Amino acid sequence: MLESSLWQQLVAAKKEWIGGILEDLGDTLITDTLTTTITDIALERKGVNAFFRVQGVDFDCGFDVCYGGLVGGEEGWLTFSGYGGCAWRIQKKK
Repeated sequence: MLESSLWQQLVAAKKEWIGGILEDLGDTLITDTLTTTITDIALERKGVNAFFRVQGVDFDCGFDVCYGGLVGGEEGWLTFSGYGGCAWRIQKKK
């Protein structure tokens, strides 16, 4: 049930995250870290699946929920891994 998923919980709590930090940690080919400020968190239905997206001032990160997930992270961060080895993380606004 999508409505009770972790993704929907993050969308419901997006006010805690907007203004926080989104860091793109790269993938197996790109190892540079990019940083921006979070502007929105969304969950969009895509047929029977859904696409989870964290939007930033300069770029967005996201994945189809069938191919991405939460992988842990440092204290104060949520770290995600998506298709193709991409990794990114978010931190609440302070």
